[in-house]
Amino acid sequence: MHRNQISKAAFSLFLALVLLCSVCSSALGSTLADAYASAQRFSRTDLSAFDTVITLVAFAPDQASFDRAADRAFEKIQLLDHIFDGYNAYDDLHNLYYVNLHAAHAPVEVPDDLFQLLSWCKEQWAAGRRETNIAMGAVLSLWHEYRTAGALHPEEAQLPPMEALTAASQHIDFDNVVLDAEKQTVFFSDPDLTLDIGAVAKGYAADAVGRILYEDMPSFLLSLGGNVYAGNAPLDGRSNWAVGVQNPDVTQNGTLDILDVHDKTVVTSGDYWRYYTVDGQRYHHIIDPETLMPSRKMVSVTILCESSILADFLSTALFVLPYEEGRQVADSLDGVEVMWILPDGSIHFTDGMKDYARSMKKPA
Repeated sequence: MHRNQISKAAFSLFLALVLLCSVCSSALGSTLADAYASAQRFSRTDLSAFDTVITLVAFAPDQASFDRAADRAFEKIQLLDHIFDGYNAYDDLHNLYYVNLHAAHAPVEVPDDLFQLLSWCKEQWAAGRRETNIAMGAVLSLWHEYRTAGALHPEEAQLPPMEALTAASQHIDFDNVVLDAEKQTVFFSDPDLTLDIGAVAKGYAADAVGRILYEDMPSFLLSLGGNVYAGNAPLDGRSNWAVGVQNPDVTQNGTLDILDVHDKTVVTSGDYWRYYTVDGQRYHHIIDPETLMPSRKMVSVTILCESSILADFLSTALFVLPYEEGRQVADSLDGVEVMWILPDGSIHFTDGMKDYARSMKKPA
């Protein structure tokens, strides 16, 4: 995670994703009613991790109970931010930055969270799901370099030379990342390979923090920028948390749709999230591994499922696939619902999204 200031786009997405409501007309069960009678709503916002606005809303018996649980959750977020940081070193921590520096020379023992994330991605790679490739660091670092320079000096903004991108693309084979589960080590058999876990890091973090929150105060809504994790239903009479899907036209500052959810995660990838402009054209950060350029197939992809790392992974994968291919992938996965926004402005949903998206629900 690069330590830049939080963008206006990120903040507007935060506003669209958090603190929306849906009204419940069903009766509360006795256990839930008892919890509701004593619960209060609390919230906390933090800006110190994952280069985004992080907000937790939850119901707890009192402020002290909320603070204890929130402290535990945010401590985990901060730890994962350090472990997954690819740009900074930390004392006595073999984080992603350390791995990228040393794993080509000898196997590097890594923290459990980093090894679990890499192992999960390796399983997806072995299963043939290769549109989201965390071994694309050599290519993505070039784009990051040029995007950062272009944002600082817009009048001098340039695209990475295609010959440099092509050369870097020779070193993005995830098969060259060797994981040893017994020793919990990472080794690069290609010395020019580097990892970039930006496509899944927040998803992993949301899942990890979600497990903590379920233990401490299970009625919660956690937002990590474009990643939202909704726990048990809110204890105020509503049956769901409401998560807004942002209008891709960020000048409108509007919500395009609302998903009514609980015990689910919602992740959106969009071309409005992180970008720079070259010769009047916007170039976003989601790079197609085939063209090595920002994908133009989608404007926005929103995934709804139970696993945030899977939603994170799929939001990138389906962003770089044509709609027809992405639809086949989505329909093949149980418990995964998707909303696509295409460049022509058309909006598509998986069939099961009608149970969550207000725009698809028939009036009572």
